[in-house]
Amino acid sequence: MTIGNVVTITSVLLGAAVGAVAGMTIQRLIRRRRLRKRGFTAEDLSSQETFYKRLAELTLQKLPQRISLEEILVHSWSKKAVYARSRDALERLGFERNAIFVASPQKWVAEIWLSTHDGLFAAILDSPPYGIHTEVIVEYRDGSTVSFEDTDECGRQHLENHSWIHCGSIGADQLLQRALRDRRSDHVGKMQVSDCLRAYERANNETLAWRQKVGFSPAEIKHAYDRARSRQTFLAKLW
Repeated sequence: MTIGNVVTITSVLLGAAVGAVAGMTIQRLIRRRRLRKRGFTAEDLSSQETFYKRLAELTLQKLPQRISLEEILVHSWSKKAVYARSRDALERLGFERNAIFVASPQKWVAEIWLSTHDGLFAAILDSPPYGIHTEVIVEYRDGSTVSFEDTDECGRQHLENHSWIHCGSIGADQLLQRALRDRRSDHVGKMQVSDCLRAYERANNETLAWRQKVGFSPAEIKHAYDRARSRQTFLAKLW
């Protein structure tokens, strides 16, 4: 999700993996040793097919069974300028800033913003090392949710009852327009912070339970690997 940033759990594994196949001489040997320490065998590194299959298995092993959202008083945002733009945009749209929560044990942070529109709320998420993004989330009476977020396509499957629409680099005003345009008529009424918290936790935990059953495909992991590989700031934090 990123209602439920499952990708955060894969970040360390992906960071260790980036460049391991493409490296040369000493750097390559160092990276391969680091991968071995993280659970890869020589056979796992013998081909791209076995590499991605093993990375999918290890990623699944790192997922928690459940997450819980715990309120915190303050948070030092990883990219203050990005956060300020998101905050100002939501304020202009009439959203009301409320509590900040940290997801345990994943450690991503969500700041909840209430809306005057029934059935939806917004959140600003901070998920190192991927940074900050904004979501507008709709909840329906059957408990299902859909999140419209200013992120690029993640390449992963989503649970049918809890979907994430990756809208690309667009503003919060466009996210809200998309949510209002595309939501079904059976959405819930006005939401309070407790409602948002409940919806967030349920969406995350049902997604985690589903993911434990279906696992990750090598294709999903390859897409995440390729995205991580293109992020130089991501690599700098890990090497």
